[in-house]
Amino acid sequence: MCDDPIAASHSQDLAQPRNGNVVCFGFLTYCLLLMVEHLPPKNGGAFVLDTVDTVGDDAVIVASILNRWGVPISLISSPVGNDHHGEKVIGHLKAWGVDAEQRVEKGLVTPLEVGIVDASGGRTYFQRRDPAALATLTAPTLDQLSGAGMLYVDWYDGPGVLAAMEMAYSQGTPVFLNLESQYDNTPLLPGLLRYTSICQVSMDEPGASGDPVDVARSLIDQGVGVALVTLGADGCVVAQGRQTLRIRPPKVGVIDGYGAGAAFSAGVIYGLRAGWSLESSTRFASAYAGLKCGVMGIADLPIGEIQKAAATVDVRPFSW
Repeated sequence: MCDDPIAASHSQDLAQPRNGNVVCFGFLTYCLLLMVEHLPPKNGGAFVLDTVDTVGDDAVIVASILNRWGVPISLISSPVGNDHHGEKVIGHLKAWGVDAEQRVEKGLVTPLEVGIVDASGGRTYFQRRDPAALATLTAPTLDQLSGAGMLYVDWYDGPGVLAAMEMAYSQGTPVFLNLESQYDNTPLLPGLLRYTSICQVSMDEPGASGDPVDVARSLIDQGVGVALVTLGADGCVVAQGRQTLRIRPPKVGVIDGYGAGAAFSAGVIYGLRAGWSLESSTRFASAYAGLKCGVMGIADLPIGEIQKAAATVDVRPFSW
């Protein structure tokens, strides 16, 4: 159980976003996606079927999607270098209409990610993040978070994440934490979950194990208001209080699973901010994440098309 009743109450009461911008706090990375038929064996090769220039970290993907759907957002991010990859990142922000007040820092090497996706839905990635670049993501100021409707953060973006969460908590702003596969990382969890209203974890990554309902229950017991446990092609488990939903998305021909988790996050935030129920929000999110897997890169899909797919999503409610 959560040892901090104040934090637990905060998380449960603030799972619903307030009016105001959704603040996405995170790192900027250039990402080159390569689609191949299958990954080659060691010393082998594969033909590249398609390529996409995009961005690699979830916060900027969430910001891009929400902005396209008309949700007011603020992106607080690291700078990029004055290099080719930095230009590509700036180009992405402009194309998606995201105003990041982006700085270009001379001499900085823009972080790089190369992602390889194949017909099985597999995702393999290679990253370059040097210490100098990592140090450029600093915690937001109180003014930057003032009046925010929600803060979105990724656990992997360094110490500034915890500072941002604590600052949002102090102002009564709900926090959406993307925890990925760290749901049993005992040293990490207490500091993060104390400030978390909505927590999303992934169980379709290497090394993930356990029952998704047990994982959701553990997060709720630690004070999280809403627990979202994604399972890749198997859908997700969603929990709030003692209510649990098992959701299976519509079947799609998988082309690129890269960024599906961020698509799901954006869908949940959109629905909750619109005043939808948790079930409606996660139906929508599951449909969008599924449809996203059928296209390369970030899926630029209209709300109406996603809602049609959401009507076909299978939802099974049950209680603990």
